[in-house]
Amino acid sequence: MKWPEMRRWRKAQWLLANNRQRIDLVLRALSFPITLAAVVCIIIQHGCFLTDAQTVWTSAMVIIAYAFFFFKFLLRACYYETKFINYLKNNKMELVIIAVFLLISIFSRQLQRLFSVPDATFPHYRQLFFHLYYLIIFFVELAKVSAFLKKINMSPPLLMMVSFFLLIAFGTLLLLMPKATTNGITFADALFTATSASCVTGLTSVNTALSFTTTGHIILLVLMQLGGMSILSFATFFISFLSHSYTGLRYQYMVKDMLSTNRVSDSFSFLREIIMMTFVIEGVGAVMLYMYWRTTGLFAEDSETIFYAIFHAISAFNNAGFSLWQTGLMDQAIVSSYFPQMIIMILVFSGGIGYVVLRDFFDPRVIAERKKKRWMKLADGTHIALLTSFAIIIVGTLLFYALEYNNTLAKSSGFEKFFSALFQITAGRTAGFNIVDIDAITVPSLLIFIIIIFIGASPGSTGGGIKTTTFFVIIKSLFATIQGKSKIEFRKKTIPFQIVDKAYSIVVMTLVFIVSSTIILCIIDPQIPLKNTMFEAASAFTTCGLSTGCIDQFSDAGKLVLTINMYIGRIGTLTFAYALSKRVKETKHEYPETYFMVG
Repeated sequence: MKWPEMRRWRKAQWLLANNRQRIDLVLRALSFPITLAAVVCIIIQHGCFLTDAQTVWTSAMVIIAYAFFFFKFLLRACYYETKFINYLKNNKMELVIIAVFLLISIFSRQLQRLFSVPDATFPHYRQLFFHLYYLIIFFVELAKVSAFLKKINMSPPLLMMVSFFLLIAFGTLLLLMPKATTNGITFADALFTATSASCVTGLTSVNTALSFTTTGHIILLVLMQLGGMSILSFATFFISFLSHSYTGLRYQYMVKDMLSTNRVSDSFSFLREIIMMTFVIEGVGAVMLYMYWRTTGLFAEDSETIFYAIFHAISAFNNAGFSLWQTGLMDQAIVSSYFPQMIIMILVFSGGIGYVVLRDFFDPRVIAERKKKRWMKLADGTHIALLTSFAIIIVGTLLFYALEYNNTLAKSSGFEKFFSALFQITAGRTAGFNIVDIDAITVPSLLIFIIIIFIGASPGSTGGGIKTTTFFVIIKSLFATIQGKSKIEFRKKTIPFQIVDKAYSIVVMTLVFIVSSTIILCIIDPQIPLKNTMFEAASAFTTCGLSTGCIDQFSDAGKLVLTINMYIGRIGTLTFAYALSKRVKETKHEYPETYFMVG
């Protein structure tokens, strides 16, 4: 570079450095509106029928947003000429996005030949990829904007409630778009389906396979993924990769409370592990399903096989229970095949056992530390979750097998009966998948299912219910009372009263909500039998998703009650109570004890 040019460059850099705060303020003010406008244009392109002129304008807005994102990154890099490496380290997420985008853009034709994509469909796939990729940019900008949360005195429970409410509202609007459905959908059905997907329940008031287009199925897939991991966890994952200025100490404490980790330093590292663990397990499951289904000749195109594999892997791991077949997993493609049933069972169990258990059981670092320190064992929570889960599955399978032997399992052979019972209990208790007609099972089997789905999955998982650890504490407390013990013990340790009190509170509040909603549903829709109404209310509140097939018989008011059930059941009864109540500070004085007869 010649001397005059170098002087001009130095002068320009000096001007940028001196006006850095002003430029940063302008860029920050423009970033989110431009990004949001581009996302809206992408949604409109895929969800609405546009004229050629409207398509050109929306595409131009997306290109402008891409250009602004790159320009902002390069302009801010000019501030740090002497600390350029530090700038890249502090903005590694943006660097990765730009690098991958440029590589895909440059080598797009080579990728087309590598994956044998026809010329006619290549532009469509390329546009779809860039649009999905831009959603990552949107999450980055959203994460930066969410830094204002540390300035708002909003408790984690209330924040959780608001995040799921916004996700449901956004999902409802997306499902109402013309291209999302085959013949349109009512607002009540859109709200019900969006809530069911966001709260990973699986109850549907319309047929998922027939009522929604590929666009609608993608919307459901995204809602299941965000709802299963929690939209807050997903957003915070991006925050943790951004500059440290977006992760203040108060915000880290809020994340710590949300994740129930022991230390503040654990919060973001655990979040990264959750996201990566989710994608790895779902990815392996999708690959296994794809490799099997491509050999069966079920699908005409390879792309359809891939989408079915990804959709069902995400639906299974997140315990969502949605399926793309008209009759769900009762379709002959699943009922007559052991391999996909086994994969789905493993995915459902992995998602329902909880991230903390998966981390404690499979994390290489934890395993290595356990080998070094022979005295270390599995955490108490892991031990309880595994013990209770296996006990429920084994007892439930044997009871269902015995009760349905000459009923819904009558047409199957000996081993098929047992395997169908195992699948129904394992995949049905938290995810709502079924390979038998739930409406045809006997009343005792229906009552057993209500008990099983009431218990539900384990803490920190994608499943619902009171949770296995809560049930374990209640049982231990019951036996301790019968034996006349004043303390509840497990593995030579005492379970504190706070945990026992919390467990009883969860059970009582869950029963109150389920019974109350059942009574309200009986008043609103008296034509539906009581056993069906109670089962649907319990299934909705525990986010299980099993159904006797009467959801479409409920009125809009009845669907709204079930929608509220799914919403409260997903965020949790205690979270709901904490968010709406004002915490009272305990005083140091203590009243004298009183005794009276109970029972």
